[in-house]
Amino acid sequence: SRWGSDYAANMQRLQSLAARTGQTVLLYNGQPAAACYHAISAGLTERAADVWGGDYPYLQPVDSSGDLMAEGYESTVTVTPDNLKAALLTLESDLVTDDDPAAWFHDADTTKSGFVKTVAVGNKSFAGTKLRAALGLRSACFTVQYTDTGFLFTVHGYGHNVGMSQTGAKYMANAGADYKEILAHYYPGTTLQ
Repeated sequence: SRWGSDYAANMQRLQSLAARTGQTVLLYNGQPAAACYHAISAGLTERAADVWGGDYPYLQPVDSSGDLMAEGYESTVTVTPDNLKAALLTLESDLVTDDDPAAWFHDADTTKSGFVKTVAVGNKSFAGTKLRAALGLRSACFTVQYTDTGFLFTVHGYGHNVGMSQTGAKYMANAGADYKEILAHYYPGTTLQ
């Protein structure tokens, strides 16, 4: 239903791609690799350990600067102080905030890729991934400022940012890279067999 009248052409294209690569497996040290992917990176992909814990040598930050030009790379969300506090109270029921909302956010810790690892709000510290989920942000790569309309979140990228960026892969393909080069770039140290 999503493809409508383009269904037959899209399905034929996907079947052709699968026929050419369907017998190929991405491996790391002889074992199938966790080929994680996301929609749009923040310009540099993320280390798996910073998002989910557990480190994978091939899921490390790599350049994906083609994403910086993508439609949807940057988004903004404004949240009123009342709505923000209500969302945060679902995560930490004993949250205490200052009377001045401009002083709520402090002590942010970010990853090499610019994603929020943790940030203090009031008397509590929150993981960036938890805030992303609670506030419906497109990624955990965000900055926040207090304005006269509430908290303005400026968000970069879309998704967890680990592994291959779909937008970055398309950018590389349009520049002439084949799937082997793209996979080697986003999953360094892996092999195809």
